[in-house]
Amino acid sequence: MKKKKQQSTEAVSPESSAWSAPLLHAALLLAALGLGLDLIVRRTMGVSICPTEGCLIVGEYVRIGEENLVLLGFVFLLVLWLAYFFARRYNRAWLWGLATVMLMGALSFDGSLMGFQFLVIQEPCLLCIIVACSLFLILALFALVRKKAFLFLLGLCVWIAGGAAGSILQPPATTATDRPDLENTAVIQWSHTGAQDWPRFHFFFSMHCPLCTEIMLHLAQEGSEPLDYTWNFIPLDTEPDDLKKIAALKKMDLSDKNPFYEILLMEQYPGTPDVEIPGHLQELILQARFYFQVQGFRGVPITIVQKGPDEKKVLTGAQEAMQYFRDKGILSR
Repeated sequence: MKKKKQQSTEAVSPESSAWSAPLLHAALLLAALGLGLDLIVRRTMGVSICPTEGCLIVGEYVRIGEENLVLLGFVFLLVLWLAYFFARRYNRAWLWGLATVMLMGALSFDGSLMGFQFLVIQEPCLLCIIVACSLFLILALFALVRKKAFLFLLGLCVWIAGGAAGSILQPPATTATDRPDLENTAVIQWSHTGAQDWPRFHFFFSMHCPLCTEIMLHLAQEGSEPLDYTWNFIPLDTEPDDLKKIAALKKMDLSDKNPFYEILLMEQYPGTPDVEIPGHLQELILQARFYFQVQGFRGVPITIVQKGPDEKKVLTGAQEAMQYFRDKGILSR
């Protein structure tokens, strides 16, 4: 009886090759450590290690928030590694089954997320792509350890099915009456007594966007020319630390200061300002984000030049915005 049980267990968990088993341990731990590093950088420096603009806009569609999504992935990979560790150690069919189901679930989840990114909002995030590649490496190594090629084919089918499911989703449509006005999206308004009536500039940005920082750095160094206009600054960040920084900027008297310089200083602020977040601030930013999504914008920075009551020009990205400013004499270089 014991012999039959032992044979059955060995059939469920065949010996893997000497190199694939430790590589799978390493792949799982490195994938978890990568997400853990991103979490540490987010908590300490307030930015993600992901350099793409898509990181922000993709995070806007995630109900639990971008940082919580990374945290969920980090915890899941650690639990998956533990399931694999104990399956290798104790060689039990239910432990191998648990590891297999968890891996297939991760592939399905990742596939739906990637399908939504690439085919619906068409704004991929580099960090998500790296995670997807890591999962396929883990899947390949898992199939080698189990010596079952069908596991790789099964995982590929599950991922494709998840991607197909994500690709058929569509953000809810809005009617014209639901859409907020551009003038109502301003979070921080700046102008002085000598500012021209037109054009007005509406600058959508994130406090964690290098390209947004590049635009403001050029404008801050230019001198008085950019200050001859009215500027509406619309940060799209909703994390508590970011909201405190935005609240601190709103409380400041910026009328006699360079607003670009002050925003840059607040971005680099090492800690969190000791201010209360007004109750209406998050609602105001959510309204601005809603306008941003309704207009079909895919990432920051976005600069809207309001030339008159009914005339607008949209500048996408840093290069287009700075070229426009140079053409109009707002930037000299």
